[in-house]
Amino acid sequence: MRGLLLITTLCCFIQISAQDTITVMSYNVLNYPLSNASKSDTLKPIIQHVNPDIFMITELTSSSGATTILNDALNIGSVSSYQKATYFNGPDTDNMLFYNSDKLVLYSQYEIATSLRNISEYVLYYDAPNITAQSDTVFIHCYMAHLKASTGASNEQQRNQEAVALKNYLDSKNNIENVILGGDFNVYSSSEAAYNTILNGGNVKLLDPINTPGAWNNNSSFASVHTQSTRSGSLGDGGSFGGMDDRFDFIFFNNDLQNGTKGLTYVPNSYTALGNDGNHFNKSINASPTNLSAPNNVIDALYYMSDHLPVLIKAYVAANVGVKEPDTKSKWQGYFANNQFYFKSNETENYLIVKAYDLLGKLIKTERFTGVNKVQIQLNNLKPSLYFIKVTTKNQQESFRALVK
Repeated sequence: MRGLLLITTLCCFIQISAQDTITVMSYNVLNYPLSNASKSDTLKPIIQHVNPDIFMITELTSSSGATTILNDALNIGSVSSYQKATYFNGPDTDNMLFYNSDKLVLYSQYEIATSLRNISEYVLYYDAPNITAQSDTVFIHCYMAHLKASTGASNEQQRNQEAVALKNYLDSKNNIENVILGGDFNVYSSSEAAYNTILNGGNVKLLDPINTPGAWNNNSSFASVHTQSTRSGSLGDGGSFGGMDDRFDFIFFNNDLQNGTKGLTYVPNSYTALGNDGNHFNKSINASPTNLSAPNNVIDALYYMSDHLPVLIKAYVAANVGVKEPDTKSKWQGYFANNQFYFKSNETENYLIVKAYDLLGKLIKTERFTGVNKVQIQLNNLKPSLYFIKVTTKNQQESFRALVK
């Protein structure tokens, strides 16, 4: 009888034939699609210019918006490799991650609750060309946040509370590595408590790669790092205006990327606020003088798409890597035997979906459950190969790998 092998926390090594580069983009897409559903067409030239491997967004207002971005801005023309995470409808606006499935696999996701909006965790791993069921690879822990907006002591305090919630969660995880935090943080200066908490709070220290501390708000000395607002006047889509004068949008990462100790290394000087040429303080980004930091159609698309600029970084994947899989938050367990998948959680799951995929991403089987903490699913007539079993609950997702022999 053919058996299936559970792959959990093996510490095996995999050889990656050549160094690869991962491009990460974080973007506040301005209440999309509620602000204007047709803006997926506006996003298209931005995506084609950057070609991100990891694309994290905030201010998403519906699941349909995520699908439209995937189908109309990412997977267009000859491109078909982008996939998206599961959409979770939390309080206020939501986050989403899109990823290049030619390079990456979504391993798990989780929603971290705060008093206003969820902070989203997406754990990816690098899909090396010769990966097998016995191999592990580089894991990337991505987080997307949108902290409380506006000036004033109470808003600053709430931003810090939200940052504390994130850092407490990071401290609760075992073997966390290659942490990348993007989002719209709404901080006005480096003296804000939230900014200090993000960098120095808890055990997981983060870096601001361009290291430009100061009072960013309405300060021409920081014109080259501002990310908001792309417009000097209102466009009628609810976006802020007044020109470029705030640094709200960031990508932070931990020392793993700085040192390359976990198989992923930040490319020096790759941190960019796309569309900021440093010459448009308190102006629209497409006003005079001509913005030469990107093609004209990209600058115009950034102007119309959102009141924020996207932030980018690049990172090298090491030529040879070997790491352990991370522990998961919920202590889920899964194993395979006699063509059956067995799953167990340490708590009752009110909503549970189990999907099986082959190596090409083809959906083989779907099962739905309610009010269970263990399930057993029959998987018959599978050819010898590597398969993925994705388990999804209301606020978490995890993938199990198995080898059919």
